[in-house]
Amino acid sequence: MGIWEILGIEPTDNPAQIKKAYAKKLKIHNPEVDPEGVQRLREAYDLALKYTRNTNRNRYIEERPLPVTRQPGQLDELEDTDSEEETSHLQPPKQRYELANTDSEEETVHLQPPRRLYELWHSEPVEEEKPNYDPPQRITLFDRFLEEPPQEVVPHEEISIPQRYDFSENYDHAERPMNPDEMVERFFRRTHKLYDNYHERIQLENWRELLDDEAMWNVGCHQLIDTRFLSFLEEHYHLPYDVWKLLDSHFQWREKSEKLASQLSERFVTYLNGQLNQSFTLRYHSFENSTDLDIETFLELRSDAFFALMENDWETAQTSLAQAHALYAFDPDLIRLQGEYFLRTGNKNRAFHTFDQLIRLDPDNVDAYLYRARLHLEKGDPADAIRDCEEVLSRMPELWEARSLLGKGYLQLGEWEKAQAIFQEMLQHNPSDIDAKICLTQIQSPFRKNTDPAVSMPDKAARKKILNSLGLPGKLAKFKQFWGLYTRRNIWTIIFFLLLHYAMFAVVAAKLDMTSEQMFYSLVNKFQPVSIKTVEDLKQTPLGYQVEFTLTKASYINMLRVYDKEKHPEPKAEFLPAPKAEERDLLNADTGYVNVGYLDNQAVIVITDYAHAKEIHDNKSITMQGTLKAIPDGEMLPVIMNALDKRKHPYNATLVTDTYINAKTDLEEKGWPGSWLLGILAMISMLYYIRIIREIPKTRKALTFQ
Repeated sequence: MGIWEILGIEPTDNPAQIKKAYAKKLKIHNPEVDPEGVQRLREAYDLALKYTRNTNRNRYIEERPLPVTRQPGQLDELEDTDSEEETSHLQPPKQRYELANTDSEEETVHLQPPRRLYELWHSEPVEEEKPNYDPPQRITLFDRFLEEPPQEVVPHEEISIPQRYDFSENYDHAERPMNPDEMVERFFRRTHKLYDNYHERIQLENWRELLDDEAMWNVGCHQLIDTRFLSFLEEHYHLPYDVWKLLDSHFQWREKSEKLASQLSERFVTYLNGQLNQSFTLRYHSFENSTDLDIETFLELRSDAFFALMENDWETAQTSLAQAHALYAFDPDLIRLQGEYFLRTGNKNRAFHTFDQLIRLDPDNVDAYLYRARLHLEKGDPADAIRDCEEVLSRMPELWEARSLLGKGYLQLGEWEKAQAIFQEMLQHNPSDIDAKICLTQIQSPFRKNTDPAVSMPDKAARKKILNSLGLPGKLAKFKQFWGLYTRRNIWTIIFFLLLHYAMFAVVAAKLDMTSEQMFYSLVNKFQPVSIKTVEDLKQTPLGYQVEFTLTKASYINMLRVYDKEKHPEPKAEFLPAPKAEERDLLNADTGYVNVGYLDNQAVIVITDYAHAKEIHDNKSITMQGTLKAIPDGEMLPVIMNALDKRKHPYNATLVTDTYINAKTDLEEKGWPGSWLLGILAMISMLYYIRIIREIPKTRKALTFQ
């Protein structure tokens, strides 16, 4: 297949036509799917360009005049003298041709380096060898000139080239092929030059011309440019929407949004997606004729305000808006940002006047009409809101946001049939439009609290007829519909909500070293403590349970559980005699008082606060609640046993030594290592609780239409 068949065009010497054909074919051949096809296309493209250059050169030579015809006597004259003709055949063909058309010896001499002229003047003529190659099939005027009878020439030695001879004037740099790196650098030099000229930058055609650069059609260069171009735009992003759209059509950024999120800043990726999806755009043609304006500074301040509003940074937004307004107060987009700032900070009166000013400045600004229509509805002026919505719909009939506001305006005026027609049309377009369903509920529900008592009987009859045609379901059917709709809308929220609660349950169970079943009964036990009357009941009660008990023959044994926070940063209990604890100044609100008393016929250890310890000391008995815990390995039991031995306490022989009752929460329970995780899970669960609760009224209002 020939190069022209590969390119899909007729043979031509027009480089622009060849480049367009190459670009068109390059879109068909995917480098990842058909690399061989891309390589063939590239080779055909290069050969076609070389063909055009050779064609132009041959045409140039053919159009040059023929060399001057020699007279018969001229040859003898040249043999006897040191004329320029004796040296002409030593020059390259181009120089020989020029010497053949000169009229004076002086014009020939200055073309030669001095050393070469000296050698030519003192050399003997030699016979020129005939070429050993076949002549080209195409005979040009230049070829005829070369076919003239060979002339005798003087022998010469190999001529050395002077080191400082400047060949730059005779060397055509455009013919030297550029490597991919050089082509990419040239492309970005053009990009910087275009961006630095604001009035050229905002013209779409200039970017079309840039993207028609040869580097964009080279597979290797295109990959390098794609990598660097977004990094350039991250710092130079003040471009119109049409330019962003054109760039995306070449680089396919929209399809690589997830990959770009890991390579670029979050702010720029958000801005890029907003530009490509046209969810928010900024314009750049409102100050083309403002010669005194520092445009780049204004654009930076305006974009800073835009990003600050996007991030709810009200202080930065206010400062940037004020500074930009001081530079140029008539930019419609800046005024729109000011209106959004006032609206989102609660200053609705200033917002209304700002959008009103924007409409006077830019009567075709759709966003301004929508903002003003919302504010009219909030102020209770539905007629004005309807006029603004109709103005928008006259320009953009398929803008459903304007239709929604129009329907709400009719709803406030009490024109139920018009409102119903609009919202039903919206539901046909988008069956899951919850806002339209809620508005229809307000129209059709017979239990609306804000029903106007002055509504005429025909209107009430018309609404009743609509309700009868719809048919309201019973309570059970309503609940089924509610639960089905609610589950479909919040299925992922419910799943994550349940997983969070399971994680919280598992964290607590792991800390308490309990199974799920034990944990469940433990939660129930918090509200219903187990009544303990004998030691046998105590042994049958699971650890960690709340127990209610009565101690007899009880006494405070002058032993304290204390925490030395300076000695042990992490909570660690120590059991010390009261005098020693007082000496170390360790008595505080966390101190536990060790008591021993009889439960049935055996003694148990009970740790209480000061009030219960005083009651035990005064009354020798007490009824209270506490948590059943295992006596830990360490110094607790030996210290208590030692204290009982020293006091010759009778409880020592019958003391229960594997469990005790803790009626004073210890610091280990207050600040155990898993509590931070439990707190985080609880905070996340609260967010899901809020979302689930907020969805209930919306689903309930939409229940009628499911």
